Amino acid sequence: MTRPPGRTTARAAGGALLTAALLLAAPLAPTAVAAPAAQLSWGPCPAPTPNANGVPFPRDPRQQCATLRVPRDYQDPAEGTITLTVSRLRTADPAHRRGTLAVVPGGPGGSGLDYPGEMTTVLPPDVLRSYDLIGFDERGVGNSTPVHCDLSAADRDAQLNYPFPGPDGSITANLDHAARVADSCAAASGGYLADVTTANSARDLDRIRAALGLPRISYLGTSYGTYLGQVYATLFPSHTDRVVLDSTVAPGGEQQGIGLFSEGAAESFPALAGFVAGQDATLHLGATPEAVRATYLRLAGEVDRDPLRLADGRVITGNGLRTATYAALTNPRYYPIAARVWQLAANRDTAPAPGGAGPAGANEGARASAGAGGSGGTSLPQVIPDNFVAAQFAVICGDSAWPRDPAGYAARTAADRARYPLTNGMSGSVWPCAFWHYGPKTPQVRANPAGPRNILMLQNRYDPDTPWSGARQTQRAFGHRAAMVTVDTTGHGVDFTDPRVLAPFTAFLLGGRLPS
Repeated sequence: MTRPPGRTTARAAGGALLTAALLLAAPLAPTAVAAPAAQLSWGPCPAPTPNANGVPFPRDPRQQCATLRVPRDYQDPAEGTITLTVSRLRTADPAHRRGTLAVVPGGPGGSGLDYPGEMTTVLPPDVLRSYDLIGFDERGVGNSTPVHCDLSAADRDAQLNYPFPGPDGSITANLDHAARVADSCAAASGGYLADVTTANSARDLDRIRAALGLPRISYLGTSYGTYLGQVYATLFPSHTDRVVLDSTVAPGGEQQGIGLFSEGAAESFPALAGFVAGQDATLHLGATPEAVRATYLRLAGEVDRDPLRLADGRVITGNGLRTATYAALTNPRYYPIAARVWQLAANRDTAPAPGGAGPAGANEGARASAGAGGSGGTSLPQVIPDNFVAAQFAVICGDSAWPRDPAGYAARTAADRARYPLTNGMSGSVWPCAFWHYGPKTPQVRANPAGPRNILMLQNRYDPDTPWSGARQTQRAFGHRAAMVTVDTTGHGVDFTDPRVLAPFTAFLLGGRLPS
């Protein structure tokens, strides 16, 4: 996201998404409020918060937690304060400690409190000896003054993770779902939704840095966490030590990134098709990547017209098949599962689909979270936690202004559908942001070259969730500040054990050396 299970909580809940599918078979001033000289009092951590896959990250017994009060609205102190919950995992070798590394998972909306413990299974030993790790639940998430939408389980159905239009390209059901979600979120959380943004989370991170007594802090963000890193490095360039962005969101944030999903799927699909073609003797889905692609498009159309009802009552629809396929692209270890779903559709096999957890639904419509990665297993709940959905929409809809005209979304969906038949118009479809009750309070923060050269970007060439083209745009936006390493592989999230990643990563974090 390949990466270990759970490493990203999603640019939208890849593990939960895959499960559901398989079961269906000009920058702002840094702050308008002066940062106080706060201190953190470390102690036990609160109960773990489930991520988008319905399970928490593993917790390291050494982890400590603290709380910090920060302004709800940095532009208006009269709005009062909210509480952030922060975690710390100190290096086991203090004599070799060189700094503090904030680690931020994908999302938005996923808990990051236990992410330091997760990263101890990912990061090289030399890095772990050299840095204390800091995590936190971003504002609106988990233990940091959470938002909620009080959505029904049907509206949190993980199949809605990706807003595929109807089989004929219609977005009528998507519009209804998006408006209903926007209304419910506004009724449940009110104006606080407008304060749950990436820019405010970046300001929160700087308050954490100050409370730690640090002049500068290092940063490692994955997927959506790369956008938070971009915003932090833009608002507070002099407060950054060494910044690493793994699988980078486009400089326009989640709104621009969502528009690239179909492109990312088209670029990543050949690897899945090659895997399936290589096993044609047993799968019988096509002997060449081209034949496999044709089979996939044919099967999606067939179950659009005649959904496959499994013996246990679950249903595989055309959009269920597309959802399974898109989610499988995030991690090659999911390829066999996607192939099995295709086999069920091809053979009209009513045996249970992979996974075996929970009922399936035939729901089709808008997505309940934004994107993301190859985390999680294949037997996780198909209903995404309400707080994850609420926080994710708050950030995505609050970071930038979205178009409001339904006709524009219909036209965009039709164009995306024609250009990228594999995803049937998914990137153009409508989100609750089209009906969101709260517009952005401040202009969107975008990366720029003003600041030190201290950003390392690590990127897979074929990434369905954060496509290479968007990462390149971010690198160009940062200019001299950033160096980008591209790995010729497929999937969402780099593999830190790959020498092509490990060498530049450790050279930068330990020695400050960036590639040319």
